[in-house]
Amino acid sequence: MDIIRKIKAEGSEWESLQKSLNEIDTLSDRWRSAISRQYTSPELLQKGIAATISASLALENISYPVEQIEKLIGQDTTLANDKKQSLVAGYNAILNDLYANPLDFPLCEDTIVSIHTALFPHGKSPQGKIPNRQLNVVNFLDSKAPSLFNRNQAVSVNNEIRDLVKWTNNELNKGIHHKLIVIAAFAYEFISIHPFREGKGELSRILSTLLLIQNGYEWAKFISIDSLFEKHRTEYYKTLKEGQQNRYSQREDITPWVRFLCDMWRQSVKALVPELPQSAGQNQERKPQSPPRATPAKEAGAPLYLNLRQKKIVAFVAKEGPVKVGDIARVFPSVSIHTIKKDMLYLRQQNLVEVHGVLKGTLYTSKQ
Repeated sequence: MDIIRKIKAEGSEWESLQKSLNEIDTLSDRWRSAISRQYTSPELLQKGIAATISASLALENISYPVEQIEKLIGQDTTLANDKKQSLVAGYNAILNDLYANPLDFPLCEDTIVSIHTALFPHGKSPQGKIPNRQLNVVNFLDSKAPSLFNRNQAVSVNNEIRDLVKWTNNELNKGIHHKLIVIAAFAYEFISIHPFREGKGELSRILSTLLLIQNGYEWAKFISIDSLFEKHRTEYYKTLKEGQQNRYSQREDITPWVRFLCDMWRQSVKALVPELPQSAGQNQERKPQSPPRATPAKEAGAPLYLNLRQKKIVAFVAKEGPVKVGDIARVFPSVSIHTIKKDMLYLRQQNLVEVHGVLKGTLYTSKQ
């Protein structure tokens, strides 16, 4: 499985995607360092959860206003007799569990089945109360596995989910591709595999948010990304179908979907950093707090500043080029792959290196 090959962005389209990714990272750094304290109260967190539940259900054509959901959340002992109200209570319990302890829920088949079971519980307790929605571990690989994903070809679906989980974890661990691209690709594949009769959309958004939080984008739990999806629901479904219309063929292109999700994430984190103007966000993307930043693009006649690591990268590319980001990462094992990618973007902007190809096949050569 290589989902990245389904992203066929080139030229200006790829540059636009890269710009969104860089802005998300820059704003995320700013949120962590200076603003996160403003968004950590339980009240704000719960309001965000209520908004997420309302928007996510609206995307599945289930109408539930935020105000009604907030009221229902505090009355969960009375919800067992109503399927929609039970769904709201389950959704609330899931998000609270995941947000409180995100690392307790690694991406695996057990987690997927546990969340789905909690979201759509079967039956009632003898006392008529809502069943316990703690995400207990379910053995995905036991004798009941073929019935967990309710499709006619259950074994095939199980294999697809298993391959998707393995691919996603491998890509996130390797760090060759930006984590946001991997998470967006995961969301597309999960929905397209259609593992459950009900809840695939809700579950894909829950898992995507969980992956964001687990991979350094903790702001995702303090704002309702789903509300933005619901606001742009036409584009949400349009970009999804654009890829699915060529499903399982060489023409399958998920670029519109990936770009759409990244733009929604960019707008979400930007809403949490309101004092940072949009133009400033573009300038700030080359000023990460760690490692020490390089100076902005040089003015005419001004000397170009490169830090020591960037000078070594330029020398390495000149000597060994063409090279990939992975080649550079092996030379600097203590430097994160994201820092190296930001360095390469800066070096390109300073006309010191040239890029060839896109995504996994991107190569860098020296322009000196």
